[in-house]
Amino acid sequence: MRMNYDKSKEAIRLLAILSLLVIPFHLISFASASDWPDCKFQCRANDVTITDLWLGDSQGNSLSPSDPGSQKKVYIWARFRNLANSPRYAAILLCDLYVNGALYESYYDEDGQCVLDTIPAGSENSFSLCSFSWTSGQEVKIKRLILSWETAKGTDCSNADRRCSNRNTKCYREAGDEIDLTPPTCQIEGESIACENIISTYLPRAKGGPASDPKFIWRIDGKDADDESDEDGFQVNWGTYGSGYHLLSLTVDWNDERGSLSQSCMDNLRVLVVEVPSAVIEQKPTS
Repeated sequence: MRMNYDKSKEAIRLLAILSLLVIPFHLISFASASDWPDCKFQCRANDVTITDLWLGDSQGNSLSPSDPGSQKKVYIWARFRNLANSPRYAAILLCDLYVNGALYESYYDEDGQCVLDTIPAGSENSFSLCSFSWTSGQEVKIKRLILSWETAKGTDCSNADRRCSNRNTKCYREAGDEIDLTPPTCQIEGESIACENIISTYLPRAKGGPASDPKFIWRIDGKDADDESDEDGFQVNWGTYGSGYHLLSLTVDWNDERGSLSQSCMDNLRVLVVEVPSAVIEQKPTS
């Protein structure tokens, strides 16, 4: 009986020692997994890059001009370039989305959003990352953008491995603290009341937009004006159009390097043209 008792004590002591060895490794493993998504990302892979980010419609087209204050559903689009000879899988987006300076949504709080099952090898493709309701004129910015992926074939969004050890180098980080996606805005600068017999000058003011040279298109009452002006302004002889109210419209277009429309904005100005009566001087006959 004494021998069995000693053996039982020895077994209990051995189990206690083993538990001290096993539990820390378990806790370390758990802590490593719980670090996600606050990883120390060191994006050195350089095989997948984001070449462009923009705010567009559901098809990826640039947003059509709209009146300030109007609401629409918009999408954040990205153009991916995979320079590797094999696909990349389960692309997870981490970023903070700000609208008018306020945090609208943080994908860090949601452990990241898996936006793509596969990024094809040796290709450049555009994909929608997310969507939200936007009011025309609101500022849109992205901060802390990280895109990470996996290389294991057969991985997709349904079984993505969210571990820092698996993704902290297989990633893309956007340079700079923030990315401004705010669509450009336009404004016509000039008098809203004009005299019929005076030539009025209107200046186009555009805020934001690509670095390429913009094209200014003027319309009066829905018809293209003869003069497509530049930054020096647009001159209108209101005598040609007569007295009353007229709608002066400005559209500013930017094209990309391929010549396709990349951004556009517009503004309208309602102008009241006033008829100025001419003085008639009667000459008295000389006697």
